[in-house]
Amino acid sequence: MKLTIRSLCFCPRLITSLLALIFFVLFVSLGFWQLDRAEQKRSLHVFFEKQQEKDAIDLNHDVILIADINKILWRKISATGNFLERQQILLDNQVSTGQAGYYVYTPFKLENSEDVVLVNRGWVSTGNDRNINPRLIMTEGMINIEGVLKEEPRTGLLLMENQIEKLGETITRMQRLTIAEVSAITKIKFLPYIVRLSPESEHGYIRKWRSRDSGENVHIGYAYQWFAFAITLFVIYLVMNIKRKDGVI
Repeated sequence: MKLTIRSLCFCPRLITSLLALIFFVLFVSLGFWQLDRAEQKRSLHVFFEKQQEKDAIDLNHDVILIADINKILWRKISATGNFLERQQILLDNQVSTGQAGYYVYTPFKLENSEDVVLVNRGWVSTGNDRNINPRLIMTEGMINIEGVLKEEPRTGLLLMENQIEKLGETITRMQRLTIAEVSAITKIKFLPYIVRLSPESEHGYIRKWRSRDSGENVHIGYAYQWFAFAITLFVIYLVMNIKRKDGVI
């Protein structure tokens, strides 16, 4: 392709044009993908705020229709019952303030019911020796807890199969946690959601839960970067391929 305007000549090579077009389309596509991710985060945050504004669910008395579990996620809850302390689950590879540790999950049996829900009670440090079990809270009798309903915790890429280790008669360490796997280990049938214990509730560990903001600004920032790359590529493509007729760029 060759285009002449007065003393200037635009004459890029075919391979150069094809590469520039491919990367330009790629950068623009990535920019719009990040904008779409930002919109998804915005929608999730609106959903979270609406759920938090609703009245707390009383797990002992309110009937929860769980045909669509997404409708009850992030709802506040209260419950009366007792922790089944002889079934402690440690979710490995959890970091807080730069320290390695576990999230402690304990079954919670509702008062006057056969229903059991798995509760994330917070974070404990692994200490200097992973072979030494952390000191865990032991509660007795009926207690009241407060928290929010959540889905199973998400984990990153596992480099091996889920490693399940018995650290004693009452403690199991896992690399990944699903309700089905915990149910198989403990021989307990759980409700199909998890309760994350609130910082104000007693009978828990360190609970510095991350604030739930939308996170959309991060994706918008990435989108601007990809669009900037596309514009920069286009400018470089023009500059490198515009020459004067006498051969001087």
